[in-house]
Amino acid sequence: MTSLSSRVGEALAAKGMREALGRADALAAYLELLLGANAGVNLVSRREAVPEILVERHLVDALEALPLFPSRGVKQLRLLDVGSGGGLPAIPLLIVRGDVDGVLVESVGKKARFLEEAVRSLGLTARVLNARFPDPAIGQMKNSGRCDLLTTRAVAGAGEIVRAARPVLERGACALVWTSEPLLGEVRRVLPGAVVDFRKSPGADRRGIARVEGFT
Repeated sequence: MTSLSSRVGEALAAKGMREALGRADALAAYLELLLGANAGVNLVSRREAVPEILVERHLVDALEALPLFPSRGVKQLRLLDVGSGGGLPAIPLLIVRGDVDGVLVESVGKKARFLEEAVRSLGLTARVLNARFPDPAIGQMKNSGRCDLLTTRAVAGAGEIVRAARPVLERGACALVWTSEPLLGEVRRVLPGAVVDFRKSPGADRRGIARVEGFT
């Protein structure tokens, strides 16, 4: 294993992320792609473009959503990720959950091209939309099937993103929103009647993932 693969494996083992542990090499390969492209594309800040921060602050953070995913079944699930940037959280989740197809929406052309290369190199089943959300992205998705899951790390305005995505989400879909406790009120205000369950990230004061259901 490369040193980065070892670092990823150690971090996953320390966090008890057994489901992801078997995919440590592929997850490390993704991080290597991100690091290689970052100087020209600015996928993450320069300060965070080092292996230890990428693994602990970004990769592990993305994979904390795995216990919130629907159980594996006979149906191939479909995930919509809004504001994909460098592929977090969507690409690590798609690497581990091979039963999930992805639609990654990113408005910045250079970032979208990186996502396309990463998807191809890692052999993922995913489509990259280089478009603004919700328009024209929603219009481009309406004839291609609905999604079962929505993910977004756009901390501000997450409730608006979830609401805008409803036309392309299956009935009963859930949204996983990387946010903070002070911003949960915005999600509940924009999505009255939704069931919002917040899971705080280990070691964080207020940051975590909100699972939102009952809004479609």
